[in-house]
Amino acid sequence: MMESISIVTPSYNQSAYLERTIQSVLDQNYPHLEYIIIDGGSTDGSVDIIRKYEKHLAYWVSEKDRGQTHALNKGFMRATGKIVGWVNSDDMYCPGSFQKAADAFAQNPELGLVYGDLLIVDKDDKILRPLKSPYWWPAHVMLGMTLQPAAFWKRSLFEQFGLLDERLRFAMDYEFFCRAGKDIASKYLPVNIVCFRSHPDQKTETLQKVCMEETSRIRQQYARAACGIFPERIFLGICNLHKGAWHLYHGDFAYLRRRIHQGAKKVFAQNQKWVEH
Repeated sequence: MMESISIVTPSYNQSAYLERTIQSVLDQNYPHLEYIIIDGGSTDGSVDIIRKYEKHLAYWVSEKDRGQTHALNKGFMRATGKIVGWVNSDDMYCPGSFQKAADAFAQNPELGLVYGDLLIVDKDDKILRPLKSPYWWPAHVMLGMTLQPAAFWKRSLFEQFGLLDERLRFAMDYEFFCRAGKDIASKYLPVNIVCFRSHPDQKTETLQKVCMEETSRIRQQYARAACGIFPERIFLGICNLHKGAWHLYHGDFAYLRRRIHQGAKKVFAQNQKWVEH
């Protein structure tokens, strides 16, 4: 028998994309689905869209919350499925994703997590490029290379390691995987699990500074455990080169431009300090 799957969608003023997200979940036609939507009190018509699909939802609410991470935790605390995942209100699951994940868990009961690849699409659902997941290695996890939208995991991981850290606005998935990553038995599925939408108003575009600050802090927190016998500075340097090559291979030139810009700013700031002294 296939395990039950709980999917949580955090939502706030994403009416332009929300219906496509909901349809991508329901169109999986997975027989043991529990779908939960936690809306933060949208004022753009999102609530009307949610109500349209109300009979297919296990639970939904629209009320002011403390942000996306709080909304996700509210949803996961209500979830009863053995397998969980979340899809943001501007992304979409690819057809058959739930069944493929459920089959992998059924065939390998020891697994804590399964993950696959994703497609990056624009605001009109046009495919921009594919993005493949690297294999599950502590350094990859610690460098933020795990593709959360393309992952499903056992709900028991939350019981073992705790829920998402609500102090984080952006990197809550990254921190959770770092916290639990080395202890998770995982399996890679060489299929596209989700369509990740790239558009000017998305959270990852508007909060880049917050993202970088949070990921840097988390990386420093977990780097020591990931690098093993290697000196931390050398290990991180090699891993960052590897990550840059991975993004270059997948055509993510925007990532490389950001990294070069950040590096130049850091060098400039260090030179300024040297001159002042």
